[in-house]
Amino acid sequence: MLRTGDAAALLDRRTRDGLVVPDYERYCFANVPGTAADAFGVDVGRSLPADVLAGVESDVSNVVVVLLDGLGWRRWRRDAEEHRLLARLSERGSVRPLTSVAPSSTASAITTMHTAAPPAEHGVFGWDVRLSEHETVVEAFPHEVRDPGEGSATPPVAPDEVVRADPIYPALESAGVETAVVQPTETLGSEYASATFRGATQIPYDDVTSGATALRERLESVDGPSYTYCYVSELDTTSHDFGTDSGAYHDALATVTTALSRALYDAVDPETAAETLVCLTADHGLVDFDSGPEGCLDLLSVDGLADALARDQSGDPFLPWGDYRFLHLAIREGEESRARRALEARGATVLTRDEVRDRGFFGPVGEPTLDGRCGDLVCTHPDLKLVYPGAEKIVPKIGMHGGPTPREMLVPFAAARLSDLQ
Repeated sequence: MLRTGDAAALLDRRTRDGLVVPDYERYCFANVPGTAADAFGVDVGRSLPADVLAGVESDVSNVVVVLLDGLGWRRWRRDAEEHRLLARLSERGSVRPLTSVAPSSTASAITTMHTAAPPAEHGVFGWDVRLSEHETVVEAFPHEVRDPGEGSATPPVAPDEVVRADPIYPALESAGVETAVVQPTETLGSEYASATFRGATQIPYDDVTSGATALRERLESVDGPSYTYCYVSELDTTSHDFGTDSGAYHDALATVTTALSRALYDAVDPETAAETLVCLTADHGLVDFDSGPEGCLDLLSVDGLADALARDQSGDPFLPWGDYRFLHLAIREGEESRARRALEARGATVLTRDEVRDRGFFGPVGEPTLDGRCGDLVCTHPDLKLVYPGAEKIVPKIGMHGGPTPREMLVPFAAARLSDLQ
């Protein structure tokens, strides 16, 4: 059953001044791991409300969470009928919208998926994480210092200090649940992966067809309770380059859903299917922008902003960090009001750290993490990508995410017993 009316109600409750605040206590992506672990009676964190599994039998031995990076709620509603996997989930399972986390960014949301912690707890507020105590910025996934210059690219802290929350997998393993993550080969083997996936078997794949096959083989080979997470990146990558209304996007969605359909309910044995709960979700949606400089706001071109930025050890302006649609700024003492007015004059929406905390954008507040990693100001723009020196790779991108708009913030959560899809 597709719960289409719930999107309007969720947005009505969670939107203020045009910004969607994550629904951390109820219908939020952050609560997906808790719901999956509930099937085994293991408490790893907050769960989704029970109605997300209305009509779905969850007394199973296996739970599979498939994350389609970038498949927002709007695209699900638009395209589900044309793709067998999505259509069957809509017809035979339970499908409803959730909010993403903030920022609606892969780095923040994926860290949440593996820790069941909101960003305020795990501390990853986007691709770039500021470590104020070390006066440096670390790129979370590769675990490298951003723009190290002549210095070392090795961060001053270990990855489990960049990510300040423990992964869910040891708790599941301690309860007798076999855990695994099935991911593209290039996303495994990093220090971030070793820390954040700790306790789970890492299963690499080279393309989505081999990934779907690896997922099926994993399901059919386990002996006893199992939790398997499968990450698929094609929709996000294609959207960045071509947009979410492009032929390339539709081709990618067809390839992904066909591969998963064939490997799962077409090929998996009926006994395994009867003991498997499938949950399909996404980390964020996307918004399409103009490609090139006309689709961007260069923050350092904003009159007076560069002068208002705090300075690093070398005396240069401290560049923004976080996510390109939800950027953090370090501002010199006494300059916040002037910087905010300058950005708002260019159409940006600007929040102070206190406003971010009070509205709960990053979740229940962990004071040391928020104060040390959140900017003095956090800014977004309804119509433009935010860029700065070093962020030139964003200029040609079309599909973007990370911001607090409905298209970026609403994602689907679909659940069904696998045998009901066969």
